[in-house]
Amino acid sequence: MSFLRSALVAVMAAASMSAPVTVVHADECDQACQVSWAWAAQQQNALPRTGFYDAPDPLRWGPLGALIRKQETSEYVVEGKPVTATRVLYHSRTSAGRDVAASGVVLVPQDRPRPRGGWKVVVDAHGASGIGTACAPSLMRDLYHGNQMMRFLEQGYAVVAPDYAGLGTTGRPELLNKAAQAADLVGAVRSASRAVLGLSRQWVLWGHSQGGGAALAAAERQAREPEPGYLGTVVTSPAADLAALVDHLAVTAPYGGFVPIIAEGAAYSDASIRPDELLTQAALQRLNTVRSGCLNVAVAVYSDLIGPTLVQAGWLSNPAFTGYLRDNTLGRARVAGPVLFLQGDADTVTPRAVADRVAADLCRTGSAIEYRTYPGLEHDTWGGSTGIDDGAMPDILAWTKARFASLPAASTCLRDS
Repeated sequence: MSFLRSALVAVMAAASMSAPVTVVHADECDQACQVSWAWAAQQQNALPRTGFYDAPDPLRWGPLGALIRKQETSEYVVEGKPVTATRVLYHSRTSAGRDVAASGVVLVPQDRPRPRGGWKVVVDAHGASGIGTACAPSLMRDLYHGNQMMRFLEQGYAVVAPDYAGLGTTGRPELLNKAAQAADLVGAVRSASRAVLGLSRQWVLWGHSQGGGAALAAAERQAREPEPGYLGTVVTSPAADLAALVDHLAVTAPYGGFVPIIAEGAAYSDASIRPDELLTQAALQRLNTVRSGCLNVAVAVYSDLIGPTLVQAGWLSNPAFTGYLRDNTLGRARVAGPVLFLQGDADTVTPRAVADRVAADLCRTGSAIEYRTYPGLEHDTWGGSTGIDDGAMPDILAWTKARFASLPAASTCLRDS
């Protein structure tokens, strides 16, 4: 899942896994109604945050991926079925290299015996969920996009799904910061092997949207600091060219709610970034919402603000903010491959034209990239549209299987150059 076009759609989707709700047609629901529905959906899907997520105070230094604690749980419900998982709290790193606690979950197939050599691992870098503590996928009853995780479990893979530090845990998330997110992913791989017996050392990364950028960041790190067992990365509609992305979101209804999330999350990472120099007064007055409400709440709250009513004139000339976007853009450095890069032609969040440029840039770095585009696929599944991860899932699974089978990977770089 993640992003759904409206809060109303989000609640209707939530109805399938929780208490029944009354469906209201969109033209019968004004903005206040949609905000109310979005909050209701978030609360319906929320799990209680317990002391498990609190980092020790003080947090004594530990190596990246060192396990702080684990917890078995069967609180999750995906596609109407209970899901057993192991929550993990582990040591990660901020972009400045400071030790920080991060959380996540590890899932293994429950319908078959452990294979010889252990469960092969798929590491799931999730798409944007928000920047509030409650926006951690491991604190959502449906694991945010648990239906897609199930497709990997059905193939006999374990799934390691970090939240990103600051979501769920003590602290604040460094949204779109490639160093911090890469550390969260690598740390999750290491901690999972300590928390769950029987995992293979072999792993493949899979990331969508924000998570696609995080996965590319981890692959970029992998080119410099190889982590054992890495076999490749799948990215779908990645948040890679950040300046182009935020420029598009700020003027494209109904995606204005992404912008204050990005501005505030960037300010969490870099104190020189000031949202009051980027957002209009009308947008700033609603900023507290994104500190507790997750993505669909933010989208509903900001649905009437777009372009000059949302952002100040010249906001993309702000030195601190544009520097942050530049420094965390992906595609300019070589990534450890192979990489399968998938993009929907109908994606209205991360446009195909932007993805085309990022794929070409990655090829120019000497990276091994296979770039595929899909007619008619959107960013996420909502209403009558099919998202890239759902529509391309057979190809994602086939490519992942080939990596674990040590088969050669194709590249489109020479063909497209």
